[in-house]
Amino acid sequence: MNSVIVGLVVSRLSFVAHYLPAYKGDVVKMLDFRDLGFDLLPGVVAGALLLLWVVMRRVQSRRAAILAALAGVFSWSIATAFAGTGSESASLPAVSVVDMNGKLQTLARNDGKPLVVNLWASWCAPCRSEMPVLAQAQREFVGVDVAFVNQGESRATVSDFVTTQGISLQNLVLDPSLAVARAVGARAYPTTLFYDGKGKLLAVHLGPFSQATFQNALQTLYPPAVVARR
Repeated sequence: MNSVIVGLVVSRLSFVAHYLPAYKGDVVKMLDFRDLGFDLLPGVVAGALLLLWVVMRRVQSRRAAILAALAGVFSWSIATAFAGTGSESASLPAVSVVDMNGKLQTLARNDGKPLVVNLWASWCAPCRSEMPVLAQAQREFVGVDVAFVNQGESRATVSDFVTTQGISLQNLVLDPSLAVARAVGARAYPTTLFYDGKGKLLAVHLGPFSQATFQNALQTLYPPAVVARR
């Protein structure tokens, strides 16, 4: 168990160091593991080295240590990976949404760019906390489309929310009947889905992003040329 803890700590420290400017000196955010920002390799190496040291010192505890390590690796994979892509649709669903002018449109942008679909609601606290992060990324990473798909709320409610929060969003649409959520199998918010330029589902993330973890997701899933900043 100690090897797992050490691995998690080292993995987190490595991730924070890699994306240090994104945390803007906020120590609380650096220490907040809930954004699931981890560098897997440094943590695995650190945990393995500690485990090896323990095994060498206590041969009689080898079996217990190995079992603990296997349990830790399993837990690690659950904690650090994107939520599985076992959604209902492995490609961008062909459903209609409503823009802020009340007109029907398809979810697909059909511009050849990768598409990030964020399912959210104004009553969802994690959705509200990540909204400025995704809005900033939408402005900066022009090679990727980001669509904010509100789930089940009225146009007035959504308009009041973005106005009150002072957030400027492009591709803000409404999904009053939760058609998108049903199509992708989303059962909680925020859920963020990453599609390539052809509409193929690459990954699904459940829960809020920090600036660092969203930037890491873009850089992991899309080529460097695609995620170049404005």
